[in-house]
Amino acid sequence: MNKMTKKIVALSMLAFCSMSLMAQSLEIKGSIKNVPDQTAVTLLDGMANKEVATATVVGGQFQLKTTLSNTGIYVVSFKGIKTQIPLFIGNDVLTMEGDVNAPKEIAYQGSPSQDIYLSYMKKLDPLMSVYFGNLGAVQSEKDAVKKDSISKQAELQAQAIIAEYVSVSKMNSQSPVTTFFLFQMANIFPAVKENLTGYYAALGGDAKKGAFAEVIEKSLQSAVIGKIGSVLPEFTQNDVNGNPMKLSSLRGKYVLVDFWASWCGPCRAENPNVLKTFNTFKNKNFTVLGVSLDQDKAKWVEAIKKDGLAWSHVSDLKYWNNEVAVKFGIQSIPASFLIDPNGVIIGRDLRGDDLVKALNAVIK
Repeated sequence: MNKMTKKIVALSMLAFCSMSLMAQSLEIKGSIKNVPDQTAVTLLDGMANKEVATATVVGGQFQLKTTLSNTGIYVVSFKGIKTQIPLFIGNDVLTMEGDVNAPKEIAYQGSPSQDIYLSYMKKLDPLMSVYFGNLGAVQSEKDAVKKDSISKQAELQAQAIIAEYVSVSKMNSQSPVTTFFLFQMANIFPAVKENLTGYYAALGGDAKKGAFAEVIEKSLQSAVIGKIGSVLPEFTQNDVNGNPMKLSSLRGKYVLVDFWASWCGPCRAENPNVLKTFNTFKNKNFTVLGVSLDQDKAKWVEAIKKDGLAWSHVSDLKYWNNEVAVKFGIQSIPASFLIDPNGVIIGRDLRGDDLVKALNAVIK
């Protein structure tokens, strides 16, 4: 899932707001129907995953106030209500009006970044919905001919999505919201990730400031890490018992270094495949090292137990700021490196049958 994935996975979107035009603090004035009186409303920082403001709804009205350090992705949520409302905002005076049961129809005024975010979503959201629908169909389709046909459709849709991003980004090349969408595109489409340097070079001004610009720049700097044929750098993190564990302690084995988290839906869905592979090859000089992007140790340990992940696990419990993940340029999970007994990378992001095939090729 992408750092969004959860990294929000799914949380969303950054946008333009010149610092010289920004107010000194953020004020959100909400008028939202179908929210009971005295409901707590919270503004969550999507990147840091923490509350930055709270208020109480009275007569459908609420007011959130705080000071933000930078323009970014935030989420408004109401206690006891599933609807979450993503906002791409800075220190704006923002009004939002609508119905909590129809979040896509909520009207906003006062935030240039939110306006740009919504313009992207209007163009890309319908295309992405169809694309992900076809990806799901590919996974479930058993007929080889039909699977190939759906895959080709998905590839054409991917090209159309990238072209739409390029079109919209040209009109917003100075906007940090464009940087956010570039970050998303690179996580989803290999063609964008492979040419990330060129895409990022086309941006300027405020588009090269803020959290997502920092992530992309770190990713570009760490691009040399993780190449097939190179040695995966050494790292040390604590295991579930608080004891430090080095990657090199597993030298002499084939190792899948698996980046995941208890809150990551796609990771949990892939865990049965990893477990099946582990059980098949564990007596053939193969093991797994799980690196978790969790924050809550109890939930991390609970997920390990529930999913039956009978291998070594480490984490620094720093969420997306996990030092190993940052060092290796991990922008979405699940992500993995398959290394040989000497620590040389022989595969990346191998899932399901692809991982089994890679191991069968080297383990006789």
